[in-house]
Amino acid sequence: MQFFRNDLEGLFLERPNRFIVIAETSTGIIRAHCPNPGRLIEILTPGRKLIFQKSDNPKRKTPYSLVAAFYKDKVIPLNSVMANRAASELVIPLLFPSADKITPEQTFGKSRFDFLIQEEKNKTYLEVKSCTLVENGRAMFPDAPTKRGTKHINELMEIEKNEQNTKGKVLFIITHEDAKVFTPNMHTDPYFAFTLKKALKNIQVDFASIKCNANGKASLVNLKVPVDIEPVKFAEDDSGIYMVIVKLEQDKTIPTGKLEYSKYKSGYYLYAGSAKTNLSKRIKRHKNRTKKTFHWHIDYLTASADEVKTFGIYTDRFSECDIAQGLQGIGGRGILNFGSTDCKCSSHLYYFKNNPVRNIDFLELLHYFRHSYNKK
Repeated sequence: MQFFRNDLEGLFLERPNRFIVIAETSTGIIRAHCPNPGRLIEILTPGRKLIFQKSDNPKRKTPYSLVAAFYKDKVIPLNSVMANRAASELVIPLLFPSADKITPEQTFGKSRFDFLIQEEKNKTYLEVKSCTLVENGRAMFPDAPTKRGTKHINELMEIEKNEQNTKGKVLFIITHEDAKVFTPNMHTDPYFAFTLKKALKNIQVDFASIKCNANGKASLVNLKVPVDIEPVKFAEDDSGIYMVIVKLEQDKTIPTGKLEYSKYKSGYYLYAGSAKTNLSKRIKRHKNRTKKTFHWHIDYLTASADEVKTFGIYTDRFSECDIAQGLQGIGGRGILNFGSTDCKCSSHLYYFKNNPVRNIDFLELLHYFRHSYNKK
């Protein structure tokens, strides 16, 4: 099937909001519509080569739409709406070979689902989800919290439970041919992960992968990508490791408990931590920059920060010392003895001049910790 037209290519510059990307092209710098609501932090990095399709509406304020990106020698479609077309043309005919009627955009109760599939005796409400995040062969969804996605899955389970001859079904379209296994992304949305785990026991959930070339032609790779739900147990235990990113817009003197170091330059500081229990509460505490008693070195820094971001990692495979070594390995400058008084590490805090979230090395490190589980 034809997924998109390749009308223009360019290099990513910035994403001022979730609906707009700015890129440098052969025609100059353009503002293009971004039809994917995900964070896409691993894809939309400075210099990333992107593919754009020109709108057929000459009056539209943004004449181009972002449709795909080149990522690790693959073309990754980014228009999440196109996942429904892929489902309709490539997957549904194989999953429902005896369907009498397939109707898009059907309402049941207070929700609208992507498809209603009618067979001789049964009907199925089908919801399609587009998954672009694949690292180390492991696909994960979502890449940002999705209350809507959780709501849909709960409603589909209720439909199957309460409506006679009616089923609920979820189909994940993974737009990356390297996907070997799927796991719900408990790192970004544990509640969605818990809901999907429950759904796997109550309704049909399928995971199909597709591939696409630079001219927009897509084809099915795997109709039945296996699912690995085991890693969700770490989110249920609320146990794992985390990173805190502290931004200082200017040089500051910050007395840090008994630590001799107090002169902090402007830039970004990455802290590695862990919590065997209550990881979510620990992360929430670090994000709160006011009204807390200082227990750890990082508390002094977050209280003076201009911005704080956190990345939770539910796992039992790695420790905060592994994160610290990784941050040092990608060029971080350690602050001696910061947060590391009870281990052999020289530091658990590393300084970076520029925003690490826009650094490919940092993103690969983050995804290594988040996606590294034993594959089935």
